[in-house]
Amino acid sequence: MKTLDYLQLDPKGTESTVEGLQKLLANLQLYYTNLRGFHWNVKGIQFFGAHEKYEEYYDE
Repeated sequence: MKTLDYLQLDPKGTESTVEGLQKLLANLQLYYTNLRGFHWNVKGIQFFGAHEKYEEYYDE
């Protein structure tokens, strides 16, 4: 990979970092998707407050 050559990184030494970052990205995507779902499916007396709060969270 040219990027690793340019940065002079060992591909085997970066595997654990890459795996960790991929897991983090996947978890953040799930978190975002869940927040969007909560935002659009809020029901009840707390609707307006919760609806706005969830939107605030996923816009950050």
